[in-house]
Amino acid sequence: QFTEGVSRRQYRIDWRLREAGLDSTPEHRVITALGGGYIEGMGKNYFDELDASYPWLRSVIAGSMTLEVEGMDLQTRLECPDWAWPGLKGAYGDERILTKQARGLQQAAPLDLRVNTLKCERRDDALRDIRDAGFRATPTPWSPIGIRLEQRVPLGKIPGLLSGIVEPQDEGSQLVAALLDARPGERVADYCAGTGGKTLQISAQMQNKGRLYSLDVDADRLERGRTRCAKAGVSNVERQAVQADMTRKDKWCKRRKRTLDRVLVDAPCSGVGSWRRKPDARRTWAGLNTMDGNSQDEADRGAERLANLLPLQQHILKRAARLVKPGGRLVYVTCSLLPEENERQIEEFLQGNEGADWHLDPPRDFCVPFEAGSGDYLRLTPAIHNTDGFFAAVLTRKNVLESI
Repeated sequence: QFTEGVSRRQYRIDWRLREAGLDSTPEHRVITALGGGYIEGMGKNYFDELDASYPWLRSVIAGSMTLEVEGMDLQTRLECPDWAWPGLKGAYGDERILTKQARGLQQAAPLDLRVNTLKCERRDDALRDIRDAGFRATPTPWSPIGIRLEQRVPLGKIPGLLSGIVEPQDEGSQLVAALLDARPGERVADYCAGTGGKTLQISAQMQNKGRLYSLDVDADRLERGRTRCAKAGVSNVERQAVQADMTRKDKWCKRRKRTLDRVLVDAPCSGVGSWRRKPDARRTWAGLNTMDGNSQDEADRGAERLANLLPLQQHILKRAARLVKPGGRLVYVTCSLLPEENERQIEEFLQGNEGADWHLDPPRDFCVPFEAGSGDYLRLTPAIHNTDGFFAAVLTRKNVLESI
């Protein structure tokens, strides 16, 4: 918990160290965090105990027991890496809104569970068992199948988890998967499924009836989802590794062109929306060790990786769209807040040849309101919804008669 606390404050701690003329080493960061009492839950600051052994600490703390001080720039205060700063500023514009949204990403995430409706029809039953075991738990405010635990607890002690009645899954993840609205008996795909967290939820939507394809470029990752399916009582899933090279056609996908009722695309992304859950990802996503490297390396590598990721997202979106039959639904999802990974990908797709027979089709009765204004997209953020950050777009392929 302490290490995570340092990671959540690393840019601000590094700024204080630089102002004192010190290198941003792991030791300097830890001693600064302890000496200033900057980590909540530590009970006190340890300045008096550390001052004699670390004489440089006095120049860093400089009499201030608050981490943020006059002269610290906004980007540093908000713990935002250089590679993501332009995108976040573009997403929110107004400094007050930007600050509110970024502050949400600095907070620790609660533990959310999804109730597996294949094994437990009523959320209240699972919630009662968890409360009876002594845990403080509440229904999630948005997802009708979610339960929230505010405190960190060993997962194995949560009633129903080992038996597949509940599954750890952020409420935001539950909500974007619910947008697919898969029905029993349909043919559905979870594209970029990984180990199958959303696959389990989609199967429950389908009541285990129909065919659900779990697709990913990594066959080993898909195979790891097999145990999860067995524990959850899921029996309608077929795993299929697809072609990783986007310049080559995938035979499996080609044979199923325009045959599926619904496809969820959980696109690989920068993961900005998950920073509250993975604070070190601000640096590790750029290919640097969480405690080492310098800011210029981070900026360059992060920007390069993001630039390389954008065309991949577009290729994946197009390949997945080809699977959907006329009248079918496509849901594009990222756990990012950056416009270039989200609405700009949808705009590019719809403006191209492959998007000619598609249109945005946001549900009007969803449990969470879509964005104000156009209402075209769902945006979830820690600051507004207390979920991880997610973007989702719902599209429908026009029927043949609509296209004439």
